[in-house]
Amino acid sequence: MRPILSGRLLATAIAATVLPAAALAQTPPKTTAPSTPARPAPPSAEARAAGKALFAKVVEGLGGTAKARGVRDVSTRGQITAKTPQGEMTMEIQTAMIFPDHLSQQVDAPFGRLAMIATPAGAFVVGPNGSQDLPDSMREELLRQVQRVPLHLAQKIDDPKLVAAGAGTEKIGGVEAAVLDVRYDDMAVRWFVDPKTGRILRTAHTAVGPDGKNATVVSDYSDYRSVDGFPVAHRLEVTTNGEKDQTLVLEECRFNAGVDAKLFEKPAPPPPTPAVPPPGS
Repeated sequence: MRPILSGRLLATAIAATVLPAAALAQTPPKTTAPSTPARPAPPSAEARAAGKALFAKVVEGLGGTAKARGVRDVSTRGQITAKTPQGEMTMEIQTAMIFPDHLSQQVDAPFGRLAMIATPAGAFVVGPNGSQDLPDSMREELLRQVQRVPLHLAQKIDDPKLVAAGAGTEKIGGVEAAVLDVRYDDMAVRWFVDPKTGRILRTAHTAVGPDGKNATVVSDYSDYRSVDGFPVAHRLEVTTNGEKDQTLVLEECRFNAGVDAKLFEKPAPPPPTPAVPPPGS
C-alpha cells in the first residue's frame, strides 16, 4: 500500500495542555532502534523534591487528581499542516484514545483517508489500498505517546514508578519556565511549565524517525481554552530535529464521550478477485 506521506506527519495530534503528545506517523522504521535513551542516573533528592512540587502544580492546573482520574477517553478533531516531500499539506485529523493503551487516528489526505491504530495487541495502518501491519517498535512508540499525555500521567501521581525531577529553568516566550523531567517505566518526557499556572508551555521527547533513528521532538502549546474544566491548548507547533514541520489547530476536544471499539478493529482483507476465464473457454 502507499506509504503514509513518507514525511513526518503528526500521529498523536492532540493539542492540549491536557494532551500534549506528539508521535510521528511515518513509514515503518527500518530498524528496531529504541525510541528512548538509556535510563539516566537517579535524580538527586533536591531535584526530586522540586519535581514533586512542580508535578503537583501541573496536576492542580488540570483540576486536581480526582478530576484527572475521572477521564477514561479523549477524542479530538482539527486541522494539521505538515511539511512533506509532496509539499506542504493541510488535512483534517481525528484522534481517539482510551487510557492507557488504545490509540486511533484518521487523517483525510489528498489521496484518501488514512487510519493508524495501536493497541497492546498490535498496530496497523489502513488506507485506500487496504491495511498494513506496523512493527512492534512502532506500536510501542505510538503507545508511549498515549502514556506521555499529562492527563494520563496526572492519574499516576501516587504511583512509585512515576519519577519527576526538577531540571532548572528556561525562557519560553516571555515566561521563565520551570523544567521538569518526567519518567514512567520506559517512557520519558521533559515538560517546560509556567510556574504560576502549572500550564505546560512546551514538551520535548525522543521518538523513532522514519529511518529507525532517534529524533528529537519539541512541541509548543498556545491558545488555551477551558473545555469541561480542563485547560486545553488549541494550537500546537512541532519541531523535529530542529526543523519546524507540523502545526495543529484544534477544533474540538471531548472527554469521556465514549470511543467506539470498532475503531480499533483491523478490517478483514478484501475477497480475492475471481479469475477471468480466457476467451473461448
